[in-house]
This record gives sequence, structure tokens and C-alpha cells, in this order.
Amino acid sequence: MPTPSTTATVLFTPDEDEEGFLPEGPRPIVLDGREALLWVNIQTAPDATQGALHVRYWDTGGTESWALPGRPGFALPTDRPGVVLVGLDHQVGTFDLDSYEWTPLGAVPDPHPRTLINDAEPTPDGRAVVFGTKDTRFADPLAGLYLLTLGDNRVSRLRGGQTCSNGKVITAGDGGLTLFDIDTPTRTVVRYRLDAAARELVEAGVALDLRGEPGFPDGMVDAGTETVIVAFYNPEPVAAGRAVRYDLRTGAAVEEWTTPGSPRVTCPCLVRHGDGVRLVLTTATEGMPAEQRAACPAAGSLFVAETRLAVAPASPAVRLA
Repeated sequence: MPTPSTTATVLFTPDEDEEGFLPEGPRPIVLDGREALLWVNIQTAPDATQGALHVRYWDTGGTESWALPGRPGFALPTDRPGVVLVGLDHQVGTFDLDSYEWTPLGAVPDPHPRTLINDAEPTPDGRAVVFGTKDTRFADPLAGLYLLTLGDNRVSRLRGGQTCSNGKVITAGDGGLTLFDIDTPTRTVVRYRLDAAARELVEAGVALDLRGEPGFPDGMVDAGTETVIVAFYNPEPVAAGRAVRYDLRTGAAVEEWTTPGSPRVTCPCLVRHGDGVRLVLTTATEGMPAEQRAACPAAGSLFVAETRLAVAPASPAVRLA
């Protein structure tokens, strides 16, 4: 039986092409009582050293942007109104959306100069964050996984040997915390046992082998009932991008979505809408030759689609207090 497929539609197209260079990490957020979508644009051009935060409000469709003093790999809502936790170059800190104040909390220990902080996920209690780094050349295993604990703002290396640490999902069960992690060039989702208190990570095998799929697995989100949605960044000149929901127990594809005119899908996000759940997908123009960019008019846009999900798993806020 074929996997049920839904065509996503464009939710937001940036006014400037540079704003669609590398959008990632969409998250639901509430600002001044208004439900919104938060995401980062890691950088605005291949040689850019700065990026930005973006917000789109669901009630009006209006947007806001904040330029940052570096390249943001992630932005996570926190328990402080108007304050987000941001991974910026080699630092992790808070950014106040009202005052524009950047406050570093911690830094990657002994970072390689060719790496940057990339994707992240808070633990279910919001008291810790697992984040990864990436080799900006996407070539060598210079990157790794790190743990930030709030309260002491301590950053520890959990493992090295990665090249481009991307999507993450953390679940809690009787056996403790489980981390599902994507190191993009491997085209796999690896399962780990995470002990945040002991600051230890133990590999527990491959959860999903995606080497037969077109494109590279990038961002990932928990879809509940032991399923995850994976976004695929496809550098080939294809007509559309894809995101797929997989069953972690069987590895089977359960549901998929396509993004016409935008093959480089970076990250998924689930948002509650009415009595259902919608999927938001960020896409990028990063690295597109001019001819391919002309053939992909929606590249760099955000997309939205209906899903078959009845509920979306809770997205924990980072607890700074």
C-alpha cells in the first residue's frame, strides 16, 4: 500500500532572498498572548557571519525579525516571556526579543574553528538541552553532541565524531531518557540512552536506516505514538522536497508531505490548529545554482500542511528560572 501523501502549501515567502538562505528550527511560541511560529535563518549568504530570528503570528500573518551578532543554530522558547535560548556560533545564551539583549550562558568546550552550533532539543522537564555542532564544510567528523544544564549553565561534550549533527527527539520512559539523533551524512537516526544527571550518553543502535531515501535527513520532530517526522534536504534538481513520518518500532513510512518548488527541506514543526494538527516545514536556498534556483520558485519559503495526527506532543519550554 502506498504511503499517504499530502502536498504542502506555501505559508510564508521571505521578502528578501537572503532571508530564505538557511531557515531552520521552527517552534511554536506565544508572545504577548499571541500564538506564533519562531525560526532561525542561520546565515544570509555562503560567507555571511550573521543570521537572524524570525517570528510569524498566526492571527494576522504579520512577521518580526531580529538580527543577531552571529549565526544561530537554534532558538528555543523559555519560561521567561519574550526570552529565547539561542545557540550562536560556539555559545549558548538568552536573547530578549524586547530589549535585543544577548546574554551568553555557556560555550562549547574546545570548539574546532570550522564548527558551529546546529540543532537542539530540550529534555522533557526543560532543565537541560542537548545540542549538536556541524562542520561548515560538511566534510569531516569535527562535530559532536553537547549537553547544557540550566541552573549551573554547564556545557559538556557527550560524544564527538559527527559531521553535521541535526534533528533530535528526546523521549522519557520507564528506562529514563532516550535521544534520537541525526548525523546527516550517515543517513541514519541513532538511538541513545541519555543520563542528564550523570552527563552520559550510551549508543543503543540505529533506529531508522534512511540510506535508501533520496536526499539527506535534516531536522526531525516527535510525532507521538513512537513516530517521528524527518525532513529531507535534497540537493538534486528535483521538483519537490519531502518530509516523512516513520514508525520507530518498524522503520516503516507512515505518512509523507511534499513541498512543490522547494527540494531542500530543512526542519519540521507540529502545531495545534483547531481540532487537528498542522505540519510546518522550513526550506532553504543554500547552495542552489542559479539555474536550479530559477526552477525552484518556492525555495526558502515556509510550508504548511494538514496531518493525520489527532494531537501533537507537547513542546517543552526551556526552564531558565
